[in-house]
Amino acid sequence: MNLENVIRRDAAVGRWVWLLPLAYAIHVIEEAYGGRGLLGWMIERGGLRLSIADFLGVNFVGLAIIAVATWGARRRQSWLWTLASAGAILLVNGMSHIAASAAVRYYVSGMWTGIAIYIPLGAVLLFRVRRLVRPRVFWAAVAVGFVIHAAVLWVVFGAPGL
Repeated sequence: MNLENVIRRDAAVGRWVWLLPLAYAIHVIEEAYGGRGLLGWMIERGGLRLSIADFLGVNFVGLAIIAVATWGARRRQSWLWTLASAGAILLVNGMSHIAASAAVRYYVSGMWTGIAIYIPLGAVLLFRVRRLVRPRVFWAAVAVGFVIHAAVLWVVFGAPGL
């Protein structure tokens, strides 16, 4: 790899994308310890019962996946689609926390980081990646992000239908 490619890659996907794993970690901390905690909210709604250790363990795996995707996107053009998927997940998750809080008329843990971090970072990721990958790849990656988020919600709410 020559210097010109390194500079171009850095300009397209700068070090700022490392905010993605950091944002995820901060959001998980708010979900775990903010307000009543997301775990209590999930149980109230008939969802999955997890201990705090299990919740943090599952989210540690999520953090590792996001870190690998971020690392890959910084190193290879072929991994840029992962940032579009991540952007979609962040945007949808942030809006989901707002919608949940509005629906129940009280703070649902994760709403503040959803508003302050997830929605803006998700939008920036989508905006930036949109111009770096082919449109077909971009929209497929966004769809993957939606499917991942939907699957997480399905599991969180006790995998209804199984």
